[in-house]
Amino acid sequence: MRGKYLNSVALGLTCVLVLATGACHAQYQPKMTVEVDSVLKPGIYRIVLPTEFVAWCRPGFSDLRIIDKQGREAPYVLKTDPDDRLNAGYLPIPDPKILKWDSSNRHSYYILNYGDHYRIDRLSLVITRPALYKRTAQILTTREPGFETVVVTINIDPADSVIRIPPVYAGRLLIDVANEDNEPLAISRVATAQSGIYLLTYLEPGRSYMLMSVDSNVASPEYDLHYFTDSAQLMPATIGLGTMLRGTSKVESANSRNRPDGKTKLTLLWGLVALILLLLLYVSIKLARAVDKNAKNDRQ
Repeated sequence: MRGKYLNSVALGLTCVLVLATGACHAQYQPKMTVEVDSVLKPGIYRIVLPTEFVAWCRPGFSDLRIIDKQGREAPYVLKTDPDDRLNAGYLPIPDPKILKWDSSNRHSYYILNYGDHYRIDRLSLVITRPALYKRTAQILTTREPGFETVVVTINIDPADSVIRIPPVYAGRLLIDVANEDNEPLAISRVATAQSGIYLLTYLEPGRSYMLMSVDSNVASPEYDLHYFTDSAQLMPATIGLGTMLRGTSKVESANSRNRPDGKTKLTLLWGLVALILLLLLYVSIKLARAVDKNAKNDRQ
């Protein structure tokens, strides 16, 4: 009898845990959302990703999704090559604040502080003096002194002050210039740019789409669309974007009738926990009664 009840307990707990797992399955929690303009006819469209939006995406863009109000995903293909024929060119990033100090080791250090964690593909240095110079420099990412990582080593001269660098996500960069016996460079501005990353997506009329950066732990999606976007003759129309919103408020409002929000899922989770506890209590009482009954029968 005890084995029978234990089997019942195991089966009941398994069912409850399966339900709990399904209820707690991670819904997309957008970090940044932006409305996609409506379309008049179905087809493949081009969306250029704004620098502010890319700053909220993971470096590999695995967290990028296009979702309509019913929670359905629209397939897309991401294009990040700066030399791609449909690349939007270099998009400006707000200029960083520049902090400089000259070291006794004949190096000058320029810290570039950005207002966000941007993807950076190009730097243009505005150098006001001296008139003639040719220096070797390193560009590094830095969080704090002692935690620098070299991005690229470059040469700077009046004919070559525009620097294309390997893509890097950073809120702060450090430029280390070797002066040798020359006077330090006076850098008055660093114009920064991101490559015009874009995506190709299939959109349909009558569906309101949102472009979003979602949970940081999601995997890159796999869509069939990439089989249909490699044609050299493909000239998709570019579709615009609306105002960007941080957080989830707008997406939750759009999907509230179709998907449970965080509070609803939390309530459901606690309900399942309570159900498990009640089940355990019920089985414990049944087992206690059965053991007591068996003990009485043994005494008789």
